[in-house]
Amino acid sequence: MSCALAASVPHRAVVPPRHPPGYTRRRLAKPARAAADGTTSTDDASTSMKPSRKGKVFLIGAGPGGIDHLTVRALRLLRACDVVVHDDLGASDASLLDEAPPSATRVHVGKRGGDDRSWTQPDIDALLVKLCDEGKVVARLKGGCPAVFSRARSEMDALTHARCAYELVPGVSSALAAPLRAGFPLTDVNDGKHFCVTSAHDPNKIDFAAFRGIDTCVFLMAGKSLDAVCTRLVSDAGKRGDTPVAVIRDACGRSETIYRGTLDTIVKETKGEKLSPCVVVVGSVCSLGDVYDPNAEGVVSLGGDLEPGTIDVGGDNTLIDGAIDDSYADSYIDNLTRAIEAKDARIRTLEEELVVSKRAARMLRGRK
Repeated sequence: MSCALAASVPHRAVVPPRHPPGYTRRRLAKPARAAADGTTSTDDASTSMKPSRKGKVFLIGAGPGGIDHLTVRALRLLRACDVVVHDDLGASDASLLDEAPPSATRVHVGKRGGDDRSWTQPDIDALLVKLCDEGKVVARLKGGCPAVFSRARSEMDALTHARCAYELVPGVSSALAAPLRAGFPLTDVNDGKHFCVTSAHDPNKIDFAAFRGIDTCVFLMAGKSLDAVCTRLVSDAGKRGDTPVAVIRDACGRSETIYRGTLDTIVKETKGEKLSPCVVVVGSVCSLGDVYDPNAEGVVSLGGDLEPGTIDVGGDNTLIDGAIDDSYADSYIDNLTRAIEAKDARIRTLEEELVVSKRAARMLRGRK
């Protein structure tokens, strides 16, 4: 914002109307009407299994890490929720959780292998149903995308069985983001006509022979099974030992590290390193990133110093079905007011800097 523009913007924040434009109250489902003989009509039967509670759960893809990789839709929902139920990987970043209203409850349900204190999936399912039953707007933050190895099916089944309303919100999967962070695409007209994505949590359950003829293989949760994956790709899938491999640790995160090698060398290249969480990519496309340097022209920070709530997402702010009553509208107003106050503070700072600059300019002219 230029100084002239900053000076022209008024300080007084205008609180928006209680309901966003176009906000209407709608029932989530019609009540089933029984016929005189005690049976239910065909039309009513189709609605009898639809959600009838006032709360709603949003199964949101939080992306691979940080607010930079969160979708606008996810950000809007996060700012309007009553409760945030979040995983570990990609969903526990402070920059994400700070975007939720201060009044929102935060519940950490991350799973850690071998840790008895970790939440079980049935416990998470029950929590989501309970919160929805209480009429809460729940942002269920899942690392990456709900479509990829997120156990979304279990939560969907539990919510459906309890007749709770829910919505699936796509996110950026680490399977797609990690290769780009290493400087190469997953597909290429010459070297990558197809790819597969597999969980390597238990390599003994993988049919490696099925990967024969697949140009690019992507393995998630492979930090502790890298040796087995490389060995089996050579022995069972017929991959050559000199096939390029890239291991991307903590893709898009603060400790992001990229290791490069081949099926024959990558285990040695990463010996002694803590790889989890990581994405392993095997295929000729990996070599396309060998000369990639995102900071070749210098490091540029874009948006890293933004305060929570100051990103203007604009657009349609009617995020949630009207049956949520006023809880969404109140959260929306609170968050928008906070954003306006932050912008007002920034304007005041710019005006003060402008005054100092003018004084300095007058002093310089006086010396001449």
